[in-house]
Amino acid sequence: MKILKFLATFFFLCSVVTFAFAQTGFEYGPDNKTMALFHFNEGQGDKIKDESANNVETVVEGVAKWDKNEDWNTASKGGSAFSFDGNTVIAIPNKVKAVQPADAITVEAWVFPEDLSGWKLICCHWGGAVVGSYHLGVEAGTPKFHINTGNGTAFAGDVKQLELNKWQHVAGTYDGKTIRIFVNGKEGGAANHGGKLTSGDPTYDVIIGSKASRELQWRGLLDEVRISSVARDAAELSPNLSGPQAVDFNTKSLPAFWSQIKTH
Repeated sequence: MKILKFLATFFFLCSVVTFAFAQTGFEYGPDNKTMALFHFNEGQGDKIKDESANNVETVVEGVAKWDKNEDWNTASKGGSAFSFDGNTVIAIPNKVKAVQPADAITVEAWVFPEDLSGWKLICCHWGGAVVGSYHLGVEAGTPKFHINTGNGTAFAGDVKQLELNKWQHVAGTYDGKTIRIFVNGKEGGAANHGGKLTSGDPTYDVIIGSKASRELQWRGLLDEVRISSVARDAAELSPNLSGPQAVDFNTKSLPAFWSQIKTH
């Protein structure tokens, strides 16, 4: 009997591995630490769906455009990225506590930059002269993640620059003690910092592709933008380094999200 149970367990695990690797790509699946998650698969309209349990409302300011770049969109169905022209942003209305954690945070996205001059912002709860809670952006090609707490403002920056016209995964994390920046799943820089997240103006909009003052807009594509109330580790951040492909499951396999598998 023990042998039969062992064999049953063995073949079950083999089947899990099979369907985990049967995917041609991935989309993050929301978990209980996901505050907001945007796949950008709508293809039209001025609303972007949040896949988290919070159902965060968004509004596109500017021209809503999507891109189906064959370099990464290999799935037979669905899958796209939002195209930012330097004048378009996606706003999460102000006073949305659902995307303003207190103790820890991860802000991440797949990015395809078409302009890396000056500052280009990915996702921020930040303003102009007054700081907000968090700020993920790129300065002259260098990814940086700023955090504001009761102890002041600090940031972690990568030592390398992003590449133009290429998909890369960028993530900033804060666990209450350390700010970290990751590119393609590898930590590029860290800074000691402490305290609970706070904001000089809690009514600021959270903005994808800019900040509350609507400046320093992103130019290029963004995909799989996720805000979490935990500092995710490298293993959770970039499961498929070929790019943010839409999931195309084998018809004989079961659906599986990377956030549930956490291996590759």
